[in-house]
Amino acid sequence: MRWLTWRQHRAEVLGGLVLLAALGAVLVVTGLPMHAAYTDQGVAACVAGAGVAEDCDTLLQQFAGRYVGLGDQLTLLTVLPVLAGVFIGAPLLGRELEHGTWRLAWAQGVTRTRWLAVKLALLTAAVAVLAVGFTALFTWWRGPLDVIQGRFDGAAYNFQGVVPTASAVFAFALGTLAGTLARRTIPAMVLTFFGYWIVWLPLVLAGRPRFLAPLVRTSDPGAATANTTAGRGALGTGQDWILDSGLIDRAGHRLTLAQETAMLRAARDSDISKLAYLQQHGIRSLEVYQPGDRFWTFQLIEAGLLLALAAVLLAIAVWLVHRRTG
Repeated sequence: MRWLTWRQHRAEVLGGLVLLAALGAVLVVTGLPMHAAYTDQGVAACVAGAGVAEDCDTLLQQFAGRYVGLGDQLTLLTVLPVLAGVFIGAPLLGRELEHGTWRLAWAQGVTRTRWLAVKLALLTAAVAVLAVGFTALFTWWRGPLDVIQGRFDGAAYNFQGVVPTASAVFAFALGTLAGTLARRTIPAMVLTFFGYWIVWLPLVLAGRPRFLAPLVRTSDPGAATANTTAGRGALGTGQDWILDSGLIDRAGHRLTLAQETAMLRAARDSDISKLAYLQQHGIRSLEVYQPGDRFWTFQLIEAGLLLALAAVLLAIAVWLVHRRTG
């Protein structure tokens, strides 16, 4: 069965290896100069606290301006996990059921349980290995940017830790079930592609920020400005994930956009800086955030959800195969 599974699906596995090699080449070619610049230009020393503050501000801004955009472009690779479902999962049973080749396999004395178990185990392992390989490459590539932006940044979070592997396994399981339901390869691939995003997008946009209750902090507006100037931008302080930010008054009430605009206008009319005006009126900055040290907790929660869902999808697929081919 192992040899037969390899013969049937070697094209998909080899295609995945070729894609991994191509992406690895791109990451190495672009990553080596970035790592060299991170060390040689003094950015690493600044991060370690060994540089002059004014010089470090400039160095961090220059480094971020040169390489952060490249990291943001790699968010396009978010499509990678779904490819495991479309090109490996969907044809796994969809092609067998479409062409009736499952009858030949069982006619050779192979039980359907063994047939399913070997196929699912080997191809799930292949998908996981490919995902782990890409994760290792991307984690190395992203190292300098993680120090500046943190690992909760979109591209960093989606392609590091255990979430990429869990996402790929989930996509594979979804494709397997889609193939069982559609009983044809092409419709199964379409179902897998759209089904993945229907599940993944709400999980990321609505679920991920709420895995744990966010924390709240307030600070002087001048301190918030200093953090942004230091090159940490939307991440605020350290490596935290900023979910929301704004201004509050002395009583702790959140200012609306209209109120903030009115204050800017009042500061301009009073001919003083915005910062001085806010400080005079007791206005403070508010941030709702997830601490950066929750990265692995969030990774394990999300991966656990995806793997649990993958197990359910595979169990349903196995049940349907037994029911429809019995």
